[in-house]
Amino acid sequence: MASSTIMWLDEANATVEFEPVGTHPDYRRLGLARAMLLHGMRLARAAGATHTTVACLGAPGHPEARGLYHGVGFRELTRDAPLVKPATAG
Repeated sequence: MASSTIMWLDEANATVEFEPVGTHPDYRRLGLARAMLLHGMRLARAAGATHTTVACLGAPGHPEARGLYHGVGFRELTRDAPLVKPATAG
């Protein structure tokens, strides 16, 4: 497999999230991830999504990923999206 992504559509909030997005090292810089994101955004819009997000964890250490996302129109919203789950007894 050269490149892959999963899209998560939240119909209630008219939002889609791409996560994860990845390309095998031997196939990077060929436009595969860009093509997937653009095609996915067209599909999402057709399904009613008005917003698209992507979690770019570790982006400061991966400027190529940040460049990809900025290149297709994403802008930085936040650098920290903490996830919290209370501990359960037992």
